[in-house]
Amino acid sequence: MRTTLAMCLAIIVAGCSDPEPAPKVDRVELRVSGWSAVDVDVNSRGEGKYHLSAPYPNGRGGSFSVQPQQFAALVERLQPFRRQAVPVTDESAREFMNRTCPNGVPFVIDAGAVWVRWTGAGFDQHYLAELGCDAERNAARNKALLNVVKSLPVPFD
Repeated sequence: MRTTLAMCLAIIVAGCSDPEPAPKVDRVELRVSGWSAVDVDVNSRGEGKYHLSAPYPNGRGGSFSVQPQQFAALVERLQPFRRQAVPVTDESAREFMNRTCPNGVPFVIDAGAVWVRWTGAGFDQHYLAELGCDAERNAARNKALLNVVKSLPVPFD
């Protein structure tokens, strides 16, 4: 009886304990594409750079800086999407490039996409959100992703 009780208690404690924290993110890359594109790269030291594809043909770019707590907040805001990220491989990159909206799911043409990449010691993950695929159902997700980019000190139009 005591053994059974001890085992049940151990299972409950293990089930309620915090999962192992995710490895520390050293760098985040973001790309918002559509009629034009915005590329952002920021590291944990707060050093950032950006490039806008407009004005054509060469676009414009620059650098910016954020405080360490701002970088931590960026990583935290992106955490829900990181849970769905996959390792960066040739295969996952090809899948992202060839991805289409499933048959029967509404698709808005030219809505763009948001790509996020997280790197750190021992990991390299990325996530792609096609903004036009089931745009109405994914409106909150799309808005959240775009707001992350708009929150950065980058001229995002």
